[in-house]
Amino acid sequence: MSIFSFLHTQHPASQPAVDDTLFDTARLVITVEKTFDAPVEAVWTAIDDDHAWKWLPFPCTGVKYDSPARGVGIVREMGSPFEPLRFLWVEKEKFWRYEPNQRITFGVVSGNWLQYLLVRQYGEDKTFTDLGDGRTRVTWTIAVTLRWPLRFATWFPPLWRAAYRVVGIGPLFERRVAEVARTTRPPLRSINTNGISSAEPSSHPADKEGTK
Repeated sequence: MSIFSFLHTQHPASQPAVDDTLFDTARLVITVEKTFDAPVEAVWTAIDDDHAWKWLPFPCTGVKYDSPARGVGIVREMGSPFEPLRFLWVEKEKFWRYEPNQRITFGVVSGNWLQYLLVRQYGEDKTFTDLGDGRTRVTWTIAVTLRWPLRFATWFPPLWRAAYRVVGIGPLFERRVAEVARTTRPPLRSINTNGISSAEPSSHPADKEGTK
């Protein structure tokens, strides 16, 4: 096997994260929360669409899906899945929970050389709570077990929380959420009793008479 081939090879995770037992067995489990001044649909989209994580300050970072499909059982690539840095860090994450605008849970089932050498198991659980008035709370739980000799890093949960809060859902993510909220068309207004959207002009004779 050539070195180039080795760098791209996916190795099965030492402890594949495929269900909620991950959050009981992982060496480190932390939770961070943040409230956004944006509707839940915008926050969900920022996390879930094809542009997710491209806003991180690292080249070629993001997620890559094999198809537009979403749902339980879907596997996506995360890390640096785009050329020319695809050889650096690519992990495959499998979803075992997918509830649009409410909750997603996934874990790593395989990774390339960097992921395999550093991490034994990894997964995330995110819940999205609509607080009303265009505000959304995200609760993000991360579970990770590192390999030796990096195991000592899990002795400092406050540092992990700070990193995920600042880098994961910090200012750069807030900017992405604001962009999604600004560019996404609002939902259609409710339908009135005449079966006509309240956002559209009425063509009903009675309505026309009322405007004379």
